Amino acid sequence: MGGYFINKSKAYNDNLREILPCGYHYNFRMSERKIPVHFTKGQGSRLWDIDGNEYLDLYCKSGAMILGHCNEAFNRALKEQIDKVLGVDLCDIDNEACKLLSKYIPSAEMIRFGLSGTEMIQNALRIARAYTNKNRFLRFEGHFHGNADNVLGGSTENYDNPIPIDKGDGFSSTEGRAVRVLEDQSYLIPWNNIVILDKVIEHHGDEIAAIILEPICINGGSIYPAKGYLEHVREICDENDIVLIFDEVITGIRIGLGGAQGILNVLPDLTIMGKCISGGGIPISALMGRRKIMELYDNGRVIHAGTFNGYPLGLAAICETIKILEKDGGQSYKQMNHYAEQLHLSLIKEANNAGLDMIVQGPRSCASYHCRDSAVNSSSEIDSILHAKNTIIRQQLAQYGIIIAPLSRMYTNIGLNEKDVEFFNERIPHALRDAKILIDRVINKIRNQNKSLI
Repeated sequence: MGGYFINKSKAYNDNLREILPCGYHYNFRMSERKIPVHFTKGQGSRLWDIDGNEYLDLYCKSGAMILGHCNEAFNRALKEQIDKVLGVDLCDIDNEACKLLSKYIPSAEMIRFGLSGTEMIQNALRIARAYTNKNRFLRFEGHFHGNADNVLGGSTENYDNPIPIDKGDGFSSTEGRAVRVLEDQSYLIPWNNIVILDKVIEHHGDEIAAIILEPICINGGSIYPAKGYLEHVREICDENDIVLIFDEVITGIRIGLGGAQGILNVLPDLTIMGKCISGGGIPISALMGRRKIMELYDNGRVIHAGTFNGYPLGLAAICETIKILEKDGGQSYKQMNHYAEQLHLSLIKEANNAGLDMIVQGPRSCASYHCRDSAVNSSSEIDSILHAKNTIIRQQLAQYGIIIAPLSRMYTNIGLNEKDVEFFNERIPHALRDAKILIDRVINKIRNQNKSLI
């Protein structure tokens, strides 16, 4: 099924696997079949692989490429910085980068820079512990906070005492995790459940230094907070000397220059951003927040070290990304969201025409599709059958030149245009018809297996 051949990519990847474990630069415990495609060129919303196939990129490197590929203004700014200076501790645009972020991010009174979201999340937890003199933190099912041992996966069996454990069978399970690092550092509870949240705070609030969350749960299915939920979390933190941390590594300035906090009007104490604050593929991250917390770095009470913290190329990328996105009152956001909505409507229509249920939910620039007839309200609703359906659709779209991020996330960029919509519309009917055939086979197989167990 599908029309794309990737013989050169497969041969190249077979050779690569001899020296690069699994042939990929990152991995999770995913049951889906990975298709190794190696790319050689990008422009706007399009990519080309070494076999010469053309793709519409709705993966955008996990949302990092909000400016699209080879944005001329962005690339020009980077080249100018390369010709100035790269390997120094401080340069002449540190202040500009800080001022641009603090101009738009409501909670950004002070800012520090790193390279990855994982790194800055760990620093946020460290400074929260120092500020509160407490040890544990509270996190939520379906939210992702990087690949460090203390935040990666886990599950909770008893919400009266919600200590996470790694059963070894989950998406983010891993061997080699430090002993008891999950159990000793965090609590893990469902998202949007006020009753369980209140109970945990009532019994354990005096040992919780921080509550960390994605203000919009993109990793768990692009689920918005329930009405009043974030406001309630904010109140709980104020009442119990708990630092509220927003993980906006994904949402960041992807959904608006003020981030999710600017749209939802709830301010955290600390915010982590990464990916699209450097909108064209340059790695850099930021931890920003309230002055009285961030000043703990100033007197050396809390350490944050790193050779490439605040490196000039990353700062230049931040500056140019924000300058591009703020032009004409944020017109690029309106255009991106306009075309994203067209893609979402077409996906739903053609899925229905193929006999598949389909919904698209979440912010238009980082939405998720789900092969079902109603919105996903909890990551626990994404069971093995729904995950299988979503995965088959993603793989068949790739066979017709449309790349979607894992876990059915659709990231757009400001280079998206009418021709990209046409490209999408021409291909999805074929991809979804093929997906329907495969989904029926898989569901029938699962049903037959279940019958054999009765």
